[in-house]
Amino acid sequence: MQKKSQNLEDQVVDAIRAGRRVALLFKETRPCGDSQDDGFLDRCLAPLRDGRVFAPRFEGGFEAALGRLRVLRDNEEIGRHREFIGFHDPEGDSVGIVQEVVEYSARGRALSTLVDRLEAFLTLRQDVLDRLAAERFILGLS
Repeated sequence: MQKKSQNLEDQVVDAIRAGRRVALLFKETRPCGDSQDDGFLDRCLAPLRDGRVFAPRFEGGFEAALGRLRVLRDNEEIGRHREFIGFHDPEGDSVGIVQEVVEYSARGRALSTLVDRLEAFLTLRQDVLDRLAAERFILGLS
């Protein structure tokens, strides 16, 4: 099944907006609680506030921020439980899967949301960069 492809301009706009949403969420929640982590993450995510999401020089900062946020989130784990996702078939057994679910503190949930949004942004960003590379290749520019 083919998915409908967006034009490049729309992809770029979506990535810039996703980056701004990540920066805004970080600014609003300040989930770190430590001035050193806050300062580090603020510097890493600063390019997202003003749409500088495609410059290669910022990629390392985005990845560093993601790594640090994951560590901070994982430190907020308070437990795990198994959860059934599916349905009970009246003519047979239950159909579905059992999935392990991580439980976080309130701070951990805020960090988890930030990690998820940053990962989604980085995926959008990479899609745009891949599309640009493909277009350069097709045009014989690379």
